[in-house]
Amino acid sequence: MTDTTKDELHRLFARQKAAFARDRNPTLEVRLERLRKLDAMLIAYREPMRQALSADFLSHHPLVTDLFESGAVIARSRHIQAKLAEWLAPEKRELNPLVHGSSHAYVMRQPRGVVGNISPWNFPIECALVMVADMLAAGNRVIVKSSELAPACAKVLVEAVTAYFDEDILAVVTGGVDVAVEFASLPWDHLTYTGGGRVGRLVMQAAAANLVPVTLELGGKNPTVFASDGFEEGLVERFLYFRAFKGGQVCTAPDYVLVPEGRVDEWVALASKMWTGLYPKYVGHPEATGAINRAHYERVLGLVKEARDRGVKVVSLNGDEPDAATRQIPMYVILDPPDDLQCMQEEVFGPVTPVKTYRTLDAAMDRINSGPSPLAAYMVTRDPALGDLYAAGVLSGGTGVNVFGFQAADANLPFGGVGGSGMGCHSAREGFLNYSHTKPVFHCADDNGLAFAIRPPYGPVTQAFADATFAPAP
Repeated sequence: MTDTTKDELHRLFARQKAAFARDRNPTLEVRLERLRKLDAMLIAYREPMRQALSADFLSHHPLVTDLFESGAVIARSRHIQAKLAEWLAPEKRELNPLVHGSSHAYVMRQPRGVVGNISPWNFPIECALVMVADMLAAGNRVIVKSSELAPACAKVLVEAVTAYFDEDILAVVTGGVDVAVEFASLPWDHLTYTGGGRVGRLVMQAAAANLVPVTLELGGKNPTVFASDGFEEGLVERFLYFRAFKGGQVCTAPDYVLVPEGRVDEWVALASKMWTGLYPKYVGHPEATGAINRAHYERVLGLVKEARDRGVKVVSLNGDEPDAATRQIPMYVILDPPDDLQCMQEEVFGPVTPVKTYRTLDAAMDRINSGPSPLAAYMVTRDPALGDLYAAGVLSGGTGVNVFGFQAADANLPFGGVGGSGMGCHSAREGFLNYSHTKPVFHCADDNGLAFAIRPPYGPVTQAFADATFAPAP
């Protein structure tokens, strides 16, 4: 498969612009049909998508593909289909009859137009298409820029989309940095990027030149605070298998752990017991996802090496060693690393977990809030009130209590970051609204008092309206 040329990208963009100009507000049935076609495509390409993910990651369990890549898009699409008529219905807004007489107003949702989606390598199918479900539901035309780091997935995406969609509705383009730069520079009606903050800033700068609104789905160092009552075998085990999911290459994965002072060794011993019970040998297991490429594999292991070189204790929870042939990395914990180590400065994005301590919950929350806002903040506790206190006290994209990602995975919940972890959202009603223009419509009646008051020349009625505005509140 050859990369998309700049000329081809511009041709696709122009064609979608022309198609949108011919149909600026697709009917409910047209939108539903496009979503049903998306479902049918994913069902038909179930096995090719499994094979593509295995090719790109070397090891990627087919059930993970079914549940969290292609299947996740189907689930979101079907939820949207069930709700779309309700979301599209005009929403009546109340007007003050003393001001506006018998005038009436409502809010409607209109498509934004032609939108772009720059997708990442870690969820190369899901992140390429899950936003597409929102975008198509909102009535837009869409072009996806697939990740060059997952070439097998890019190839199957092109084949599948070409087979099921006219290119003036949905298209996929491929290529490296040069294509991505050109893609971000186009005058989109909306642009979404999923990935790291460094590239996110560049995308936002390119979009700003054309006043293009952006949605940024970034990441960050997602903390997990274990409360004193959270040291249970089942809860620690749950943390571990979420931590290892897809080899830790998940933007909502827990990144580091905070435990009460004096309990690090207890937590590590419990984690080692539970992990060894799950996987006596993890490296080499078909459920262990490989790193996406050799550079990422070596970067993650470099974090471990730096800690060891600084004299920091590192534990492989079941004694595993890394395997370069499969790019599988053991579940490591780094005990109380100094904050200047890279494992505490950057998102790990691998199955390596720094473990730090805290004195009080307030101190733990202050620590988290003193840095960039994470995409997810987790707490492990049996006290629901404590979990709610944590959720309210930490600024993050989402919060999970005794779970590590479901707040971002359910079709009825919005998913997005805040501050350093992104802006805007996708999924659920909020995702549909993110890719729609919310438009007020006002029908003015002849008995509208305010319209009469501002008719020149200004007189007693104008004065009365002004004075009423500044009167004490009732």
